[in-house]
Amino acid sequence: MLSVRREAVEDLRYLLSRGYGRISAVKFVGDKYVLDKSQRLLLYRGVYPLEAASAHQKKMVAPADLNQSVLSVDGFNVLWTVDGALKGRPLFLCDDGFVRDISAIHGTVTEGDISKPLDLIIDVLNELKPKNVHFVFDRLISRSGEISKDVRGRLSATGLRGGASTAASADFEVLKKGEIVATSDSVMIEKTARVFDLAAYVINERIRITPSKI
Repeated sequence: MLSVRREAVEDLRYLLSRGYGRISAVKFVGDKYVLDKSQRLLLYRGVYPLEAASAHQKKMVAPADLNQSVLSVDGFNVLWTVDGALKGRPLFLCDDGFVRDISAIHGTVTEGDISKPLDLIIDVLNELKPKNVHFVFDRLISRSGEISKDVRGRLSATGLRGGASTAASADFEVLKKGEIVATSDSVMIEKTARVFDLAAYVINERIRITPSKI
């Protein structure tokens, strides 16, 4: 099981709280404790100083807040995280309260990768009843157009209002389209006012997995 020494986590939190850059701080701690690539990625994605973690948490909305709201979904971020839970990849509840996949799997999606996670995601959205939901997928990732079309069909079949599209700048489009943003991407969290960890909700409510705490 993927884990990191408590001292490494505490050292990184301290460095980040003192204003050190994330990349250089993770390298310093990783070298000090002779961490491998996966352990360094866990630190990079999961550890935050108290002030930043608190700022992220204050933006999180409850599931009930999605009712009759306009929701935009960071498509691959949510899809890969749910897929990771289904496949047993390392998932962690990070310092800021968001669940993240630490596997660094990206770039290619096969039919087998998307059917089950999309079923679960759409089922949950149908339960939470947003007024409108729009998925945005990174155009540079293979099969993004096909996946976008698949999502539109699934939304239509369930009666959910919304759509799906691809974009060269997916982050920009996600931030632009919704009152609430569904993502666990820290850069996007910092740029929006209201965030819902859709993948974490699917994992908790449908897959029944409890991610490890950082």
